[in-house]
Order: sequence, then structure tokens, then C-alpha cells
Amino acid sequence: MSIHHRLSGAVALGLSAALTVGFAAPAFAAPTAPEAPAVPAGEAADGHAFHRLATLPAYENQLAADEGADRSAPTVAEISTVTADGNTVIHTDAEAGGIGFVDITDPENPAADGFKPTDGSPTSVYATEAYIIVVTDKTEDFEDPAGKVEFWDPETRELIHGVELKGQPDSIDVSPDGTTAMIAMENQRDEDREDVDGGLPQLPAGELAVIDLSVEDITSLSADSISYTDLTGLEGLDTPEDPEPEYIKFSPDGTKAALTLQENNGVVVFDAVGTVLDHFSAGTVTVDGIDTAEDGNLSLDGAITDAVREPDAIGWVGNSHVATANEGDWKGGSRGWTVFNADPESEGFGGVVWDAGNTFENIAHRYGQYPEHRSENKGSEPEGLTVETYGDTTYAFVGSERGNFVAVYNVDDPANPVFTQLMPSTNGPEGLLAIPERNLMIVSSEEDDAEVGVRATVQVYRLGQGPADVPTLKSADRPGEPGQPITWSALSALSAVPGEPDQVYAAPDSFLSPSRIYTVDTTTQNDGGPATILSELTLERGYDIEGLWADEDGTFWLAVEGTAVSDGEVGSEGNRLVLVDAEGQEIASVEMPAEIAAGLKGQGFEGITGYGTGEDAVLYAAVQREAAGEDFARIAKFTPAADEGAGAWEWFGYELGTTETQGDWIGLSEITAVDEDTLAVIERDKLNGPDASIKKVFTVDVPESGAATDAPEQVEVLEKTEAIDVLPALQALNGWTQEKLEGLTIAGNGNVYAVTDNDGVEDATGETVFLNLGAAEELFAADLVPAFTDNAPGSKHFAPVRWLQLEGLTNGYSDGSFGKYREISRGESLAFVYRYLDPEFSPEGAPFPDVTGEHTHYAPISWAKANEITQGYADGEFKPTREVTRGEFASFLYRAIDPEHMGPEDTEFTDVPTSDAAYQAITWLASEALSVGYHDGSYQPDRKITRAEVATILYRYETMIATEG
Repeated sequence: MSIHHRLSGAVALGLSAALTVGFAAPAFAAPTAPEAPAVPAGEAADGHAFHRLATLPAYENQLAADEGADRSAPTVAEISTVTADGNTVIHTDAEAGGIGFVDITDPENPAADGFKPTDGSPTSVYATEAYIIVVTDKTEDFEDPAGKVEFWDPETRELIHGVELKGQPDSIDVSPDGTTAMIAMENQRDEDREDVDGGLPQLPAGELAVIDLSVEDITSLSADSISYTDLTGLEGLDTPEDPEPEYIKFSPDGTKAALTLQENNGVVVFDAVGTVLDHFSAGTVTVDGIDTAEDGNLSLDGAITDAVREPDAIGWVGNSHVATANEGDWKGGSRGWTVFNADPESEGFGGVVWDAGNTFENIAHRYGQYPEHRSENKGSEPEGLTVETYGDTTYAFVGSERGNFVAVYNVDDPANPVFTQLMPSTNGPEGLLAIPERNLMIVSSEEDDAEVGVRATVQVYRLGQGPADVPTLKSADRPGEPGQPITWSALSALSAVPGEPDQVYAAPDSFLSPSRIYTVDTTTQNDGGPATILSELTLERGYDIEGLWADEDGTFWLAVEGTAVSDGEVGSEGNRLVLVDAEGQEIASVEMPAEIAAGLKGQGFEGITGYGTGEDAVLYAAVQREAAGEDFARIAKFTPAADEGAGAWEWFGYELGTTETQGDWIGLSEITAVDEDTLAVIERDKLNGPDASIKKVFTVDVPESGAATDAPEQVEVLEKTEAIDVLPALQALNGWTQEKLEGLTIAGNGNVYAVTDNDGVEDATGETVFLNLGAAEELFAADLVPAFTDNAPGSKHFAPVRWLQLEGLTNGYSDGSFGKYREISRGESLAFVYRYLDPEFSPEGAPFPDVTGEHTHYAPISWAKANEITQGYADGEFKPTREVTRGEFASFLYRAIDPEHMGPEDTEFTDVPTSDAAYQAITWLASEALSVGYHDGSYQPDRKITRAEVATILYRYETMIATEG
């Protein structure tokens, strides 16, 4: 098989040729290409984003403390703090009964650093220069709550002192000057208490504990020296005799503190020593345009009326406003968050300055992370919240306990928060820890269930330049409904879109009913953002779609997976191939032959593909696992036109890999045609996170004919060839490696795309990974030079760096890497341009005193000097090892290409005036879309450029200008 054959026979067609014969399928016009997606209302960025650096399982702390610990034992990461030097994160672990330590000296490689048991179950922790302060719950009887505050030495990690508290603590905060600690003493309710139906009142009442930390000897602290503020009797609360304090937070200037009374739907503001200044009710809100029915339909036609907010976490926005995460408890929850006036001296004290309405829920829907199984409860359930200033920008971070994400907002204007990004997390992101001194953000997650692969983690994010690598997929607004996103989740199948080279179709499995087929625009990934779902086609009914193949006449073939029969261990029913029209109506259905289905259990069809058109149409479908008595999985070939239109089945065998992990198995999860006689399949294990091992794409050559259904002994097992290891690309996103690599297709642009199934955010993190793995011509070709070790298919800048490598423009480093994110020197950058343009040039003499004939980049720099691409510095030197800036490289390339370009009279970048030496070069790059500025309108010409960015600019010039020219 030649690459030319593959391209002409399949890739150039987008692998979506028609299949209509044999089923009398009517001719439908292909769906009209959707308009460009509407920019999600309120979503904006300023050229910066929080980039995910690492994800560390909480159980690693148990292993660090005891190598023989059971890694499957429950262990969580809840509330977190950081030591004064910013290098060690400390988190509570209520399951294990102590505090865990994580060394973040190198934030890209956080290391488990041990565990210390506490006296009681820790509920909160705060680190100062002098102490690690832990509050614990020792309650054995709800009517007799008990707790403790412990002081640990941050250097030796030894317990210094402990004092019994007058009840059960929830949260702790310390004043900015480190002299005062305040503890919310919740004395939580018994949700099973029958006389009040689990509600309020349930005494004893909660209160606020205040500790003076300025004492010379903390060991002198006694129970009697802790003061308590009575919170009962506050007017306007639901049950004033039982306040139920939840979360305490000092204002940035330390003059005030705010406390939520969650079940009482209230907020109390204190002075710096714990005296009540005032309080207010968090009020009610009516929210419409949300999903309130657990019907598997993700429909935004529900509403909650007069819902009490019942805030959990609280944070100060400046010194006059507070933001609350309105999680809800026994009576309510608003599915959003609110900004209140918290200045007791203001006439507007307690007033709502801004409320999220349905926009927080919409964010969950837009990024496919809405927990539909919680629709009749509290939806995405915002719980954690923190506010912090990084540089000149103040951000609010709001954690979705059930949607498993953190929404980030610019709150420079408290009355107009602006959503900037979604940070995917693992399950139950409760602890949100900002470390602005190091531009870091730590997210700790509390859900842990080893049996289903859900593990608690500590994740590290860092604020940096450019868009974040995740999320990788989002949806546009619904047509005619600004701000209302197309809802989606659980994608399990991909197909090319005939006639639209940069689009693919995607479909969910049985999670959604009726089923959908989404159109995805891949071009929005080009500048580092997520791909975008443009539109949806709703089918007439629900199917368990595990495979999708689009016909150029507008019809679709679906591979529908069946289920195990209810009355036996072996046997499957419902596996079939279904043809639907462009309106989503079923045209035909073909059942899997009974002889095959009888040998399966719950795993059946897991992908469909095809080639040809009309009378030449042929389909291939993958069966996930081996049938009973067979040692291979099956690949079906189905020809609809055979047997006078009845269709005919043929079968091939596929040998699956093996696994030694208990409870794991290997199976097929997708199939796509590379050409008329070559198929690519996904073979994967059932493992996720650090355990994930096999997420690969193999190719097989298929003979002209296979075994008939009634001749299993004649099934030929095909030889397979590994083409793509997708695991490095999944791991490169630095999150929890996803289990279900489910969708694969080759788009009309020749690129290979893959997607993971997020299981509808149930017993899974909910993060969907949509990958551009690179050009099919390269990925499925034989004898190509291996890609650089840091340039895995699907990783950021893969295509430009791979092109640079295959064109012989770079050999990378001796360790096999390219050094994508290394800053590039002036000499290296000119070498790339010189090799790319390949001029006829013979250098003579030394162009600069610091560039002689022995210099590595002598020829490129000599050429640049001779052609007035550079004149060096005023001192006569070129300084070849100095890092090149974005502006300098723009000038190098502009002068080397010498295009006919005149920049606009008015500058288009805020930091590039018309008088700038690089103005013409930068505006040329921007006009040709070779390099664009940032969302805040800047270009940042003085920022150092990386090797990957240089590769990307040259690649875009080659593919968008040079080739066309």
C-alpha cells in the first residue's frame, strides 16, 4: 500500500463516501455547513491563562509515608494551604485521618511528601510562618459535638500543642498579619434526625471561635483563652437559634471577616477581633433555562423558583464586597454564585451586586461537564470559592463539586465578573488554593473510589501566556439563543464531514436520548483553543451509538451496541447497524447475525467506517471483545448491495493485546478506513490515571473477502501494525489520563482526530479530550523517522514541529527531543529560516566579530547580514546566543521573505505603535494569520519566542502562503 493510494482513495474524500444501495435510501441534500460559532457570551481572556502543570493522586502521600500502604484505600484531598515559603502544599485528608504534604518546589513535578495523623478528622488547615494550624472533628454524638485545634511545627512537622474546642469546627482562616485565627464552629446537623426531618433547629448552636496567635508561647493557649462569639438571635434568618456557621474568610486588609451560615442562608460580617458588625440574608433567586429533569436529554427548559442560595464558601472581592458559592443544603442552592455588598457602613449592605443566574450551569453544559444525574438535585453544585489578585488582575475561582471543574472569572469590577476559562479538575474540587506569589493555583479534590477509578488528587495550575491546553472542546451558542450553549456529553464516535475538510461529526453513546450528531469545527484549535461544536442534529430516538460514518448524501450509518441478555451469562441482543437520514429519521436497521451475538456478553459493536459509493459501498464494523470460545475479536465487513440488496456479512479476526492487571481487559473501541484495504482501529485497556497503559491505534490490511457468518473456523486473524500510541498525548495534558479513548476519524483535511468518552460525568472526571493527532499521511506511513520524544501525536504544536523534522530543517537535541518550549536564540532562529528558504549562498569572511567561520550558525547569520535581514547591534556584534523576541523574529522573517506589505495607518496592537521598528513585520504576520496577538489587544513583541512558536509560524507560512503561491 502506498501513501499515494491512501490519499487518493480515502483521505482526499474525507473517508465519507456514499453508501446508499440495498436499502432504497432516498437521496438527501448534504447538510448545509453551519455558520461560524457565536462567541460565548461573557467568555474573554487577556492573553493569559492558568495552565495545568501536574496531577498528583492523594494516595501517593500514604505511599510516601509507608511504602507498604494500600494504594486502593480511601484517601482524599480537601482543604489545602501552603507553607510560608510557597513550596509545600498541605491538605486535609478526612478519610485517612490526617494531613498530607506535597512538595511543589518544582510545580511541574509535584512530589508526595508524607502524611501526619491528627487527633480527630481534619476539617480545615492553615499554614503561617510559625505554625501549621489544623482543626479536627472529634464528634461522636451530634448532640455533644467536639473538636480540637492543633499547632504543628512547619519545619519539623511535629505536633507542638493541641487544645480542645467547644464544639465541631468546619473552617479556619488567619488574619493577613498572622495575629488572629477565626474558626467557624458549625456543630453540624444530623440529617437523619426524625423529629425535625433532618432539618433545623438542632442544638447546640454553632458559633465563632477566635484565637490570639500573638502569644509568645503557643503552648500556653488553653481552652479558656479561646473566645467565642455568639451567633444566635440574628434577625431575618431561617432558624436564628441554630445559626450553622460554615466558612470564614478575612478581608484583604484584615479589618473584617465574613462568615456564611449555610443552612440559615445568611452572611455575618465581623470586625478584626470577632465582634459582629452586621449580617444579612443571602436571599432567594429564580433561575430559568436550566436542566431540572434527570431524563438523559440535557434540555435547558427547567427552572427553580425562589430558591434560597444557602452559600458555602465565601471570598472577599476587595474590602467591600464578598462572593459566595451557593451550593445549597437542606432547602436550596442557586446553581451559581453571587457578589454582595459587604460594607456595613454602606446603605447597600447585603445587596446583590451581581448574580450568576444560569450562566454557571451554562458553562458546565458548554464544556460537556454537566452532571445530568444531579439535575433534580443541585445541578453542577458550586461549593468551593476563592478570590485572589495575580499581578494587576483579581480572579474569582468557583469550584463545581459535581461537574468537576473550576470556573475562573476576572472580578476587577465586582459588578461585572467576566468568565475567562474553565479549569477541568478531578472529582469534587473542594480545596481552591491561590498562590499568587508564584503564579500558581492548587485544586484539591475530595472524591475517591478506587473501584471505579475515581481518585482524589492535588492539581497544579500556573498562570502564564497564551491559551490553556485544556479544555479541548466546547460548544457554540444555540442558533438564535445568545448565551445558551449547545448541550453535549459522552462522545463515543467520530466521522469526517463530507465536503467540509476541517469539520468532523461526533455522537454520544446511550447517555443522551434522543441521540444527537454534532458538527465540530476543528479550526478553532489552530491557535491553541478548543475545537467547537457548531450545531446538532437530534435523531428521532435514542441509540447506544458507538460508531458513526457519514454518507456524502446526508445520511449516516450508526454502529449501535447491544446489551447482555438478561437470562444468561453469554448472549447479546440489540447489536445492529442503523441508517438514518439527514433529518435523523431511521431508514433501515441490520441486526448482527444471531450466531455472532450469541457468543457475546455486553460488549458488541464499537465502531463503523466505510468507503466507496453507490453500488461499490462497503462498511466495516468492529466488535469490542472476543466471543465465547474464540481467542480474537471480530471485524465485520458488510456490503449493503449484496444478495440483491439484502446485504452480506463477512468476518475477519483481530488479536487483542493482554493485560496482567486484575479486573482489566483489552478491547476495540473504534474503527476508521485509511484506504480501501486498510483499516485503523483503537485498541485500549479499561484503566485510567497513572494506571492507564494501552491507548493505541493499530492498522490492519484486509483481504478482498472474509469468512461467512456460518464458517467461524475460516476466520482469518489479520496482522496488525502499531501506528499511534495515543497515551503520551493524553498524558501531555497533565490531568487524570482518561480511560475511554472512543472516537477516531480522518477528516477531509487529512488529519487524524480522536476523542474520549467522559461517561456523562458519572463515576468519571467528566473531562473530554479532543485530539488532533496529526496528518494521516505521516501517522499511517511506514519507515518514517520517529517523532521527537516531546512531540507526541496530538500534543500542542505537533504538526508544525513534525513538519520541521520531516523536512530536515531540524534534528532536535541529542536526547531525542525538540525542546518545544525552550526559548530560541537569535542564531538558531535564523538557521531555521535559512534552511527553510534554502538560498544559494556562499559565505565569505566573518559577518560579525562574534560570528566567525567556526560558529555553528555561521552560514545563516552571514546570509542574513548580506541580505540586510539583520545588521546586528550598535557595538558591531550579532550576539547569536541571545534569546530572540517575538518582534525580532517577525522582523527576521519579514525581511527574508520581503513581501509586498504596508501596515495600516493606525496600529492594531496596543503595544506596537506605528513607530515601532518591527511594526511592518508584525502587522504583516498578523494580516497573514501567521502569528496573532493576545485577547487583550497586545502583541507582546518583547516576549521571548519559543522553538515551537517559530516552527508554527514557518509551518503556517508554508501551508497557507508558500504552497498556494
